[in-house]
Amino acid sequence: MGIESVAVYSEFDRNALHVRMADQAVPIGPSPANESYLNIQAIMQAARQTKADAIHPGYGFLAENPEIATACEKARIVFIGPRSEVIRAMGSKIEARKLAQEAGVPVVPSVAEEDFSKLGFPLLIKASAGGGGRGMRIVQRKNEFQDALTTARSEAERAFGDGSLLIEKYVEGARHVEIQILGDQHGNLMNLFERDCSVQRRHQKIIEESPAPGITVALREKIAEAALTMGRKLGYTNAGTVEFLLAPQGEFYFIEVNTRIQVEHPVTEMVTGLDLVRMQIEMAQGQRLPAERPRQSGHAIEARLYAEEPTNGFLPSTGTLHVWEPPTGMDGVRIDSGVEAGTEIGVYYDPLLAKIIAHGPDRETAIRKLIYALKHCAAQGVETNREFLIDVLEHEDFRAGRVHTGSQLLPKRHTEHDQVFAEVARAYGEHREVTRRTILPSAPIHYRNNPYARRIGSSGYRCIGASETQKPSDHQERQVEIVRIADDIVDAVVDGIKYEFRIRFAAEGGHGPTGGGATRATSGDTESQTLYIRSSLGQRTVVRLSRYPRRAGAGERQTANSPMPGQVLRVLVTQGQQVKLGDALIALEAMKMEQTIKATMDGVVGAILVKPGDIVAPGQKLVEIQSEKSNEHADSSAAASD
Repeated sequence: MGIESVAVYSEFDRNALHVRMADQAVPIGPSPANESYLNIQAIMQAARQTKADAIHPGYGFLAENPEIATACEKARIVFIGPRSEVIRAMGSKIEARKLAQEAGVPVVPSVAEEDFSKLGFPLLIKASAGGGGRGMRIVQRKNEFQDALTTARSEAERAFGDGSLLIEKYVEGARHVEIQILGDQHGNLMNLFERDCSVQRRHQKIIEESPAPGITVALREKIAEAALTMGRKLGYTNAGTVEFLLAPQGEFYFIEVNTRIQVEHPVTEMVTGLDLVRMQIEMAQGQRLPAERPRQSGHAIEARLYAEEPTNGFLPSTGTLHVWEPPTGMDGVRIDSGVEAGTEIGVYYDPLLAKIIAHGPDRETAIRKLIYALKHCAAQGVETNREFLIDVLEHEDFRAGRVHTGSQLLPKRHTEHDQVFAEVARAYGEHREVTRRTILPSAPIHYRNNPYARRIGSSGYRCIGASETQKPSDHQERQVEIVRIADDIVDAVVDGIKYEFRIRFAAEGGHGPTGGGATRATSGDTESQTLYIRSSLGQRTVVRLSRYPRRAGAGERQTANSPMPGQVLRVLVTQGQQVKLGDALIALEAMKMEQTIKATMDGVVGAILVKPGDIVAPGQKLVEIQSEKSNEHADSSAAASD
């Protein structure tokens, strides 16, 4: 469009891809979002410093904050989005419900906090000021309500700066259907069809598609007209999304208006041929919408690739993205991403790595293309939901269009593949060891010239995430034959089918001392300790086990460890306090999600090893708990010595 771009960035993002791609880039503060990306004053200063005449807020952080729109209006800087009063009205789900009711748009029954029991169970607590699953909890029973309310409010305050909550009846078996709307500054309003976003985890969408499967033309038009009615009520301008719950019986209910471009906007772009972000800018410049909306062409579907561990409650995963190779050259497949090989995935922001979107003449073709694209997308160094997305797309309920927001499409653990990857790693590791030998290169691996009953010279390989105590009965044994090893490729036959495995070593970066007090960057591979392996079977991080593993011992103490990297929000116990199995110990936050760490045994808190504000690593000890039996023994020993 011939428009120069200015990126703003936090300290953590100083080397991020968007910073290097922009014409200019301005630092706006430390890594925590509330000190940088949520700092309106810093962002406005960056605009003044660079003489920018417009601000696009993206689809996170301040995108639905009326204060930045107001600041732009006062500074005579164009805000590429709706007017501040519209954002303010829709920023409160409570106010949005009132306006919807005034417009005659159906809404989900709700009550004030003190009247929650009148709704019956299950019910839904959600942040009035935000979205994306933050500050949202389903409550199944009365005794769960207070804890869920406290956690939801805390999460909402940190994510949106507003802890107000809405209590609604939870509509079971409902689908999530939304309508994309556009409004220009001349009173013209258009809907660009619907998107079905029913596949979710942690109340956040992970797969979106258009058209919505299994919806009649008549129902589609009714929902679209309700969205336009809401848009007219607001005098809506620029891009927005009106969201609805579609009940199994065909009733639909207004949820909210997202006053911004959505993460899933490429789905609409693929079926309409439009560029919605370009249109946002054009509408902000005063241009009119087209006289007629385009026809909907074919079917599009998007999957969100996250750095997270599906088999561990979808907890976020951090670290270095050592391998990033998205599929290229596929007709009808689009990749939207802000990462590259070497990108650090930290605890401060949402763990979204990429959006992968596929388009085809029909739903089945689009799904098939998306599965193929995911299988050919390499993302290693952090755990991802890639395998889970493939499992969902291949699930018979999804293929039949039977999923809803509560569908339990649980992640599978492909344990039989772990054995294959470990065997490939072993063969490759041995091959590499032989090729690097300078002495007796022809001697067999692990050869000893003296008799010894117990072979201790070999170490096995294990996929990260696989249980060390896994029994053979836990998975199907696979027949693996190594055919050829050349460079970093292993050809193997698995159960009679040939696969090509690609292998990459983890890079160790560091700094070694040199003369004069300076430092010098050093790098190297890890001598087979960590390998990233992938094939059409999947991808795994494989580690070499120690030759001399330590014997595990049982004791009467246990530690509560962090299941994820994050920041300590609250310490919920004191030293010496008695706790029971399941009692809350520590509240952690990572990537805008809160997780409560609970006791795994009855006992007494022996030591608290962290404090609020601490940044913790996965597996780090947080609290030590000593069994009551152990305490009794210690007390009797003390009495005897007295």
